[in-house]
Amino acid sequence: MREKLTPHLRGIINSPGISKQYVKDPNDSIGGYNDPLMEDSHEVVKGLIHKYKNRALIKVSYQCAAHCRFCTRIRQIGDPSGNLADDEIKNIISYLKRHSEIEDVILSGGDPFLTPNITGEMLSKLSEIESIKVLRIGTRLPLQSPKSFKSLAIDNLLNKIKEISSVKPFYVLIHVNHPDELTNESIAAIKKIKQKSSATLLSQTVFLNGVNIDFNTLNSLFKTLYFAGVTPYYIYHCDSVKGIEQYVGDIELEKEIMRKLRDTLSGIAYPTYIADLENEYGKYPFDLGIIKTTHNKAHKSKLHTEINIT
Repeated sequence: MREKLTPHLRGIINSPGISKQYVKDPNDSIGGYNDPLMEDSHEVVKGLIHKYKNRALIKVSYQCAAHCRFCTRIRQIGDPSGNLADDEIKNIISYLKRHSEIEDVILSGGDPFLTPNITGEMLSKLSEIESIKVLRIGTRLPLQSPKSFKSLAIDNLLNKIKEISSVKPFYVLIHVNHPDELTNESIAAIKKIKQKSSATLLSQTVFLNGVNIDFNTLNSLFKTLYFAGVTPYYIYHCDSVKGIEQYVGDIELEKEIMRKLRDTLSGIAYPTYIADLENEYGKYPFDLGIIKTTHNKAHKSKLHTEINIT
């Protein structure tokens, strides 16, 4: 995967929280990347991953505005062969219509906001399938190219999302790992998504060595998101992708940070710490173990005992 940066990212690249996510390291592995989540083996038609019975993921393309060095799909990102042609979109829609057990569809890639016309067309067709009850889009574009949200094509896509969100729940999941990504321009783009689309905004974060495995960094990140109207949803232990092992952190240290965050953040601002397990297992939350508090032990209740608070 070649290095790719936007002008916006180049303007803030001196921040370690930005550069370590995007700037190619001479020691990076080249090729041989694996697919630990087994997406390729669950691709039922080109672009459609049906791994879990009631949920499906659509890769709208393999194109992103910038290339994250830790990407789970590093084996694919930037490859033009991932672009969906009209007949391939028809195949996806046909499959979803035949499989009424699929209730929840997420558009990913690549970045669906980078191809707003194709994404809008896809959403129009998906919204007409009665068995699909919930739609989601994952994106990094507000952080990588906030000026893109001034375009007519993005405006049209946000209008389409608003139209759908009036009849079906619609979620936009913003992947953000460091508070330095939340510039004034990026926050303005995020607020535009919220105001113009009426979708619910959630965030996803990955624990990354050298970037954010630090209490103060994550405390600032989740508060900033919360104050901008974004609900922190998941924080992942970094996936086991060959060639990006340098980003994988120590689980016990990550647990300790999550326990400390639990004491400082509002419940709404506190994401679930999970691992996206290899093979068939999917996403599972970590057991954070005993939570130590400074409460007076004389007032300890049976409930406190049951949930291991000491």
